[in-house]
Parts: sequence; C-alpha cells; structure tokens
Amino acid sequence: MSYLFQQSSQQPWPSELNTARQGPGLELKDKITVEYIGDPRRDVGAIQANHPVPSNCTVYYYEFTILDQGLYGKIAIGFADKNFKLTRQPGWEDNSYGYHGDDGKKFIGNSHGEDYGPTFGTGDTVGAGIHLGRQELFFTKNGTKLKLAHRPMRAGLYPTIGLHSKGERVQVNFGHKPFVFDLEGMLAEERSAQRAAVERMPLSPAASHQLVRQYLLHYGYQASLGAFDEAAGLAAAAATPEGAAAAVSAPPPTSSAADAAAAADVASSSLPLRCRLRAAIQGGDVDGAVALLAAHCPALLRGEEEAGRGYGDVHFQLACQKYIELVRCARVEEAVQFAQATLSHLGGPSCAALAAPLRDVVALVAYQQPESSPLGHLLGQRQREAVADAVNAAVLAVLAEQQRVRQEGAVRQGKQE
Repeated sequence: MSYLFQQSSQQPWPSELNTARQGPGLELKDKITVEYIGDPRRDVGAIQANHPVPSNCTVYYYEFTILDQGLYGKIAIGFADKNFKLTRQPGWEDNSYGYHGDDGKKFIGNSHGEDYGPTFGTGDTVGAGIHLGRQELFFTKNGTKLKLAHRPMRAGLYPTIGLHSKGERVQVNFGHKPFVFDLEGMLAEERSAQRAAVERMPLSPAASHQLVRQYLLHYGYQASLGAFDEAAGLAAAAATPEGAAAAVSAPPPTSSAADAAAAADVASSSLPLRCRLRAAIQGGDVDGAVALLAAHCPALLRGEEEAGRGYGDVHFQLACQKYIELVRCARVEEAVQFAQATLSHLGGPSCAALAAPLRDVVALVAYQQPESSPLGHLLGQRQREAVADAVNAAVLAVLAEQQRVRQEGAVRQGKQE
C-alpha cells in the first residue's frame, strides 16, 4: 500500500469495491474494475468502497483510470454516506459529493451542478480527496489538482463512483500502487508554506512567553501554568517591591486593554473550577463534571428550559459523552436506557444541526466491537478532549457575561447615587 500515513488496526482503510454495495447494471471484472452493462435509460449504477474514509489521517485520496468512457461518458467520482442510493450519481443526494465527467460539473448534495473543472474520458485518471486537516474536498485530473470543491468535509464517507452509459469501464486505485497525483508532494508544499509563514512572524521572547501562558490559562491547565510561572520566575518577581511598584505605576488601560484585563481576571478566578472540569471529563467522569457545573455554573445546564426543552448545546455534548462512556465500559444496557430516557429528549434551536452527531453517537451500540467500527474515534481520548475544550470555552463565556452584567449594574447604581 502506498498510503502516506500508518494505518490503524482499529480503522480499516478502503481497499476494494464492495460487491454488497453496488447499484444495477454493473459488472465487476475484479475487486477494483467495474463496467456498466445495463440500460442507460434506467437507473445509474453506483458502487462504494468496502470501508469509509478513516479519521486517523490528514488526507484521504483515491483515483480511478477510465479504461473506456462508453457511449456518453456519464462517469462520476466522489464520496457519499452509507445510506446513499446506489441508483444515483454521487453528488445528487444529501451527504454525497461528486465530480462528473460528461459535463465537468461538481454536485454537492443535490442534482443542480456547478461549473467546476474539465470533462474527462477514456485514458484519463481522475482522483478525489478529503483533506481532513482543512476539512476540504478536492479533485484531480491526470495529476493536476483542481480548485477547492467544497468545505467543510468530514471522515466517515465512502469513496463512491457512478456509471451510466453502456460500455463505461473504470479501474480504481485505492493506494495499492502509486497515484498519478503527487499527494506526498502536495503535503510537503503545505508544510513548507506553513514553516515559512511561521518564520516570517516577528515574535519576541516576551510575546512567546505570554502566548504560552495565555494558552495554559485559557484551557485550564492549572498545574502546568503553575510550573510554567515558577520556571519563569513570575511569582517571585510579582512578590518583589519593584514588581509591585511596576503594577501600581502602570498607566490606566484603554477600553480594549480593560476588556482583555477583565477576560484575564475571569480566566484566573475560574481556573480551579475549569481544571476540575477538564480532569473529570478527560477521566470519563461526566456525572462529576455535570455536578460541578450545577454547583458553580448552572446557566450552562439550563439550556432552553424556558421553552420547555431540556438541554443546551453544552449539556447536549455532555449527555452524548456520558452515553459514549457507558458504551466504552461495555455497559450497553445502561447506554440504551440512558438514550431512551435522556438523549431522545434533546432539543433546542440547534436541534437540526445536532441530529447528525447524535445519530453517530447512538449508532455505537450497533457494533459488536465499537472501538474497531467506523465510529471508533468517538471512544478515543481526543473525543474527551474536544468535549472538555467545549465546556471550558462555554464556562469562560458565561462567567465573562455574568461579570459584564454585574459591572454594568454597578455603574448604573453609581450614577443613581
């Protein structure tokens, strides 16, 4: 295999066409070569790979070479979810994306195409890729990368091709031989551009020190922040007469500086709470995190209760994470009961946007070995970290708003007096 990244045993990569997921009128010559022999007056013949795009890579990419464009060259390449109708071209249905050879158009979730690239036919090699680092979809033709096709994109979609005129025949390359497109060269160029951009940025030692400190403070890494300050001598410097005098004689802050100072004050005062929340979530103790929020930041748990709904987005994420932790501990019966009693009642203004992630989370119990399923990444430490980051940001936002309201109230009261 010529993949750029080491494959995880828990996330198999697409390696061949899936004979169990093919539309009408198709004949497989082998596991990577397919021909349309049906009636073009009837349905499209689409087929998917045997596995979805894995989440443990920066870029996923595959190609096909058109051995024969048939009568009309109605050949398409792209990605689609597992529920895709195999009588349709990729891009014509929700959660599907395609680049079509007969007109050079791209189709993104509907049958109305947009002008995109050149047409393609017999002898051409066309590729489709998802840059997970950038959440971008791109296509190539004969080794040349075309313009950005769509953003955002995600893992979990299946490589999908469609054929729709007699005699069309393509051979797919899932990485068992070198690609025509120089994928490794593209990534090397990206890394070089990123390094050059960083090197062009003027950054003094004091500024870099402050950036590190703000990062640790913002994300609630209390122990690391204390060690960093101690190593830098900040605590000792603040305790000296010179340090105290510098603080007293500092000029009055501007409005923007005052806002930054207020934000820093909130971050500092809430650091112990946020540190405990992060430790609880990253340790799998979702109930402990919810209890902390109920005691110290209950506004995050009220969500849309005034509208008769039970959860805001943060509570939604925590509820989903609790379900994930139950599955992770093989407490499947408890997970199902929790889903029926709690997850089924999730709602709010962003309910539609939350439907897809909720579907993925609930689907974990459908797998005998969820850790090795296409949704296995939900059971990893990165998922916990993502939820911890979301809760941390929400706590900072709520506490900052509460402080702003208190300050405005104090100002109004002072004017009245």
